[in-house]
Amino acid sequence: MRKPVLVLLFVLVTSACSGSSAGTGGGTEAPVGGLRSALQDDVRKLPGKEIAWSTYWTLCWDAYPGAVAYQVSAVTSKRSSTHVQRQRGRCVRLEAAAGRNPASKGLSGRDVLLDLQAAQLAYRIRAVLSGSRYSRWSAPAPVGERVGG
Repeated sequence: MRKPVLVLLFVLVTSACSGSSAGTGGGTEAPVGGLRSALQDDVRKLPGKEIAWSTYWTLCWDAYPGAVAYQVSAVTSKRSSTHVQRQRGRCVRLEAAAGRNPASKGLSGRDVLLDLQAAQLAYRIRAVLSGSRYSRWSAPAPVGERVGG
């Protein structure tokens, strides 16, 4: 009997984004608000009564008045990243947990992996405004946890 295989991936999927390390300083405007997140499970049947599954975490936020884009930055248990992703959309999506195991075990290990993610990785958001201005960073939203409504 094969043991379950658990995979932990940190893949940031954004629409219309380009990497940037510029603009990591603090802003003077109010922070982005209305952060909310959701979890979505994707399950595929495999031969031999096994399944492969992934849990995706999506973080969205309210439109910011005057924003021309947004910046997304990872915050780990050790520090905030200096690498900032710039994007036009108001959501980010990550594969927060994944595994492969017998179908009879369901999403084996999912909750443990999500708890590990939430303890180690979060994302914060800020608005990019005209005139080289930025909003302040939002509070970090832990990956794998539900935030807001």
